[in-house]
Amino acid sequence: MKKRFTVAIIHRNGIDRLKSAIDSVINALSPLDEIIIVDNASTDNSISSILKIHKDLVIIHNNCNTGYGYAANQAMNKGSGEYFIICNNDITISKDALNQFEDIFINDSKIGMVSGQQTNLNGNNVRTSSKAPSLFSEFDGIGRMDHSKDPKDTSEVGILRGACLAVRKAAVDEAGPYDDEFFFYFEDTEWCIRMARLNWKVIIAPHIKIPHIGGSSSNEFYSMSRIEFYRSRMLFWKKIYPKYLVVLLYMWNILKLILDGIFYTLVTTLTLGLNKRLKNKLLDRIFVLTWLLIGQPKNWGLPGKC
Repeated sequence: MKKRFTVAIIHRNGIDRLKSAIDSVINALSPLDEIIIVDNASTDNSISSILKIHKDLVIIHNNCNTGYGYAANQAMNKGSGEYFIICNNDITISKDALNQFEDIFINDSKIGMVSGQQTNLNGNNVRTSSKAPSLFSEFDGIGRMDHSKDPKDTSEVGILRGACLAVRKAAVDEAGPYDDEFFFYFEDTEWCIRMARLNWKVIIAPHIKIPHIGGSSSNEFYSMSRIEFYRSRMLFWKKIYPKYLVVLLYMWNILKLILDGIFYTLVTTLTLGLNKRLKNKLLDRIFVLTWLLIGQPKNWGLPGKC
């Protein structure tokens, strides 16, 4: 049966987060909507626990951590919605959110993707959109992404932060789903760029608030998550830029990591290693640089990957 929205929650560990997300989605659902949970091999019994509360949930069980994009694609393949909501397990949505997203899609048939305004748990806005990255912005320490604030009104943007995206199925059919070569990071950036290249509008709607904890998937494994960041970033370069520019970006980032390592070694020494933030930045640079220089071993990074 055709549905209005298929709401997909991508999950790996964290029963409290998952319960809050599911409760908020159920509160927003109509009989025309459906919810699908994709579990990326949780190790904390959160799925069995949530099934004791919500016995009729549709759950896709993965035996290993497939990554965010692959899991989202599984839900979109299984779902029958005219629109998809794809979200992390650490967000909540308001009771009116689905109706608000639907109104936006109906008002403009060329809108392919929408995000509400993400906030922290105190209600303060969290950066949700930006211009699309350019070659210049990818040169760390030289170019920078535009760090102005999110628009105050519903606006077309370059890229969206993918913690909770509403997507038109027709746009997915034309542009394709997430590129599941990305395990973690940059999958949302590449998807937004691909949508825009086919003239689908990427929109932020600030009146739709999306509380988001943020970082819950990677805080426990910070250094490992930095490996995933660089791995996905280099994959993004390969998909967007010609080979000679990819090599140039790669060499500059190695040099930048070395310079950062020297700087943080000096300041960590001067502060006698007592500043935890500086010390962590030094360890981060060393860890990532080592991974790059020894050939980017695939088994480095976040645990539990397929």
